[in-house]
Amino acid sequence: MSRKAAWLFDRRQPCGGESNMAKYAAAEAALHAVDASLQCFGGNGFTREYGIFDIYPMVRLFKTAPLNSEMILNFIGEHVLGMPRSY
Repeated sequence: MSRKAAWLFDRRQPCGGESNMAKYAAAEAALHAVDASLQCFGGNGFTREYGIFDIYPMVRLFKTAPLNSEMILNFIGEHVLGMPRSY
């Protein structure tokens, strides 16, 4: 999805839907990866030696900034799926 968004952007075509979908998917995947790592390492995942918990705040921020996941889903629903505006 990121490649398609970049391809469209380079050709000066509308790419809002593709770029929003790519950001949403990447943020979800990153959060899932950190959560799975914490689950796998158990209590050790919360120690400084493993460094997993240190990246959690940054990864969690991906779901919030610069645009939160709910607004991304609103954009996709309205502009990609043709649903009525929900906010």
